Amino acid sequence: MTTQNTFIHSLGFILPRFLREDYSPYQCHVAVNGINYNLRTRRIHLQNQIKTWINTGKNPFLKPVECKTCLFDTRIPNIYIGADGICNMCMTYKKNFKQEILDSELETFLNTPREEGAKVDAVVGFSGGKDSAVSLITARQKLGLEVTAVLVQNGFIPEQVIENGRKLCDKLGVELVVLNIDLAPYVKDMMEHKFKNGYPCYKCGDMFYKEIQNYCIEHHINRIIMGRNWWHWIEPEVRSTKWLTDEKTGMKLQIFSLPFVLQLTEKDIYRILDEVGWSTVKIHGNSTNCVLPGLVEYMVSKRLGYHPELQLLSREVITGFLDKEEAKHQLSDIKDNTATLEKLVNKKLEEIENRKVNK
Repeated sequence: MTTQNTFIHSLGFILPRFLREDYSPYQCHVAVNGINYNLRTRRIHLQNQIKTWINTGKNPFLKPVECKTCLFDTRIPNIYIGADGICNMCMTYKKNFKQEILDSELETFLNTPREEGAKVDAVVGFSGGKDSAVSLITARQKLGLEVTAVLVQNGFIPEQVIENGRKLCDKLGVELVVLNIDLAPYVKDMMEHKFKNGYPCYKCGDMFYKEIQNYCIEHHINRIIMGRNWWHWIEPEVRSTKWLTDEKTGMKLQIFSLPFVLQLTEKDIYRILDEVGWSTVKIHGNSTNCVLPGLVEYMVSKRLGYHPELQLLSREVITGFLDKEEAKHQLSDIKDNTATLEKLVNKKLEEIENRKVNK
């Protein structure tokens, strides 16, 4: 225990709880990326900055204090830095990670029998990007699963990406199902509020999961494989699987993060893609399938003071998927695509209106 921590411990009876105890970012119960930055969030953010100052001796009000392991720093409301220079997300992950738990989750996933009426073992949430592509390849070639690839078209995934993904599916002998959602109205609303009321990728994720789950329920498929390369849960244990129960049917669904459970790195991802002779479409921004992250990054970064994908890449660094310097490099090229964003969103809104008229 450091001298500072010993001193704080000795004064525990008079210090506020947030200074006496360690806690994970999720226990702060605040939205990320500056969404709903209300009075309560401001108070928690202030507490975490004070806690960082006391822990490290560095003043976060003069200059953000960054975790020495990942990219998280004191600009993020639910993050504080400990006396060892490690943020509370890294601290929580290190404390709760056990490889045997991931091994057990993989075994459970593979040994789960099909639901009656299911024609495949699992659905792969296939975006057309690199991580979901590797999940699809691994599920078929290494795990020997019969799968259906389901791609949810949000209106911002280029047709070139879908066709490129279709080629991979054909090569693997996998059916590709394309579902459609209308994300543009939500993006328009967020733009009008300068993204203070939401971040498009989070809304897309919620809609994506709902479509995938509905497809699985309709086709009696109880397992979903995702290309996610970080945890579903970090407390009380780090876990790769999220369980859901459908209210109408009572069917239990496993949502399984395959790259994470296998502890793949970005180098592993590209090696596997090279082995099958497949590559992703080049897109600006922190995405290999959707143009939206690269279109909104400037506006959101300008408001937040940091790249909106900093949180995602920090989690990838924490899990060992990506090294810190590479993550920083990926966030360094911010382009002002505001005009392109506005034109594209308006075009998508027109397309939605035309569909309604033609029905």
